[in-house]
Amino acid sequence: MTKEIVSKVHTILDRYDPQAAHITADALRAYWLTFSPKSMHVIKADQRQEQETVGIPVPVLRNIGKEIAKAAKKCVDDFIPLTRLLWDEYGREGRVVTVYPLGAMELVQPEIMLPILIELGRTCITWEDSDQLSMRALEPIVRKDPEKWLPALDPWLVDENKWVRRAGITAVGRLAMKHGDYTARCLALAEGLLLDEELDVKRAVSFAIRLSARGDVSEVRKFMEKQVPPKNHMATWVLCDVIRSMTKTILPEFASLVPKFEAWVADPKLSKKDQRSVESALKVLHKALP
Repeated sequence: MTKEIVSKVHTILDRYDPQAAHITADALRAYWLTFSPKSMHVIKADQRQEQETVGIPVPVLRNIGKEIAKAAKKCVDDFIPLTRLLWDEYGREGRVVTVYPLGAMELVQPEIMLPILIELGRTCITWEDSDQLSMRALEPIVRKDPEKWLPALDPWLVDENKWVRRAGITAVGRLAMKHGDYTARCLALAEGLLLDEELDVKRAVSFAIRLSARGDVSEVRKFMEKQVPPKNHMATWVLCDVIRSMTKTILPEFASLVPKFEAWVADPKLSKKDQRSVESALKVLHKALP
């Protein structure tokens, strides 16, 4: 199947003209529509209505995108029209396909591509848009040279658009996972979003902290010891979700937090909702005790 995709995408790209990118985009869409779709129930119905969402399997779209990426990294300027068009007008499938060439193009010309990526991020409709953009398009240059490009994530983390913030903090957590020596710096960035009001961002902040534990678990433990109990109740859900959703093999590393959570759950100022969150996290922690 992969060989067939490679051959077909090459045939389509052989005719690519940057001045008529829609012809190539149409041909790519016609091709991915030949594959059987899967259910997209994980994407909310109202979000599916906002953009074309067929449900073509990600592995198929990934293989198409990777073939485009091989050509795009050789001629970044020529492929900007195609990638923007696929993202803007070809629905969910177009977005999953285009993140791969975007990431390859970013590695070649990051100064040109990063402003384009944040612009695209502001048009995200679903969590999948945001996460794919983060992992496939934004992350590569940050992972390749963290010292130079980690600061480039700062504007993402304070952007007015929730999907941009989610993409930024997801890239932060994945960096710490792959470069453990950056864990403390990445956690400091995550701390700035502990009070974010958007649930989609909160989930990504929790995810980023948990990923960071795969980099340097001692730094994450120190972070949690500092944050629990929080000075602001807005951080409650994230801090509790970090524990509730922590990888089971890593969770015992946080058993020392039990006294802090026990003191926290006894706080009479806790709302009923927050108390339930703390109780559920404490229950998980107790299971991690030796």
